[in-house]
Amino acid sequence: MKVSAVIPTRGDVDLSRVVDSLRHYPEITEIIIKIGDTPFNRYRGAVQAANELIYTQDDDCVTDITPLLAAYDSAFICNAMTPEHAKSYPGEETLVGFGALFDKRRLAVFGGWKRDALFYRECDRVFATLNPHKTVYPKITILPHAYSANRLYRQPEHGPSHVAMRERISQYKAAR
Repeated sequence: MKVSAVIPTRGDVDLSRVVDSLRHYPEITEIIIKIGDTPFNRYRGAVQAANELIYTQDDDCVTDITPLLAAYDSAFICNAMTPEHAKSYPGEETLVGFGALFDKRRLAVFGGWKRDALFYRECDRVFATLNPHKTVYPKITILPHAYSANRLYRQPEHGPSHVAMRERISQYKAAR
């Protein structure tokens, strides 16, 4: 199993703990750092990856990916969460920022989506809602900068944009 890891970041934090943790996994043969202000950079990095199997996580945590590797099935996104966060994501929607392992073919869900400001902010919701997922609960260390004011979930538009994208996804699914 050869895995390409993709870490999206604004470029304003020290990534050494994240990168060092990933280097401990022999399955990870490539680490791609994508700098920019949109979570969509994780998917841009996945397209560029040498391997078909992609691991991604945000720049603000360190995740034990052994349970994801063990649970991987190409029919799903295998994602990591804390039990506390899982309570907020019942059903189809999930998170990928704590870690997710998926086949590059899963990127096909982005076909036909309007690339506007809402999409670039909320693309993880599109990916993690329209693809089936299997959640595991590995050890996750949340790094201090996860609580910085510039994190997406801390911004005032977080709630409204989440609701708007949920509505857009509902309309998309209804039209299919």
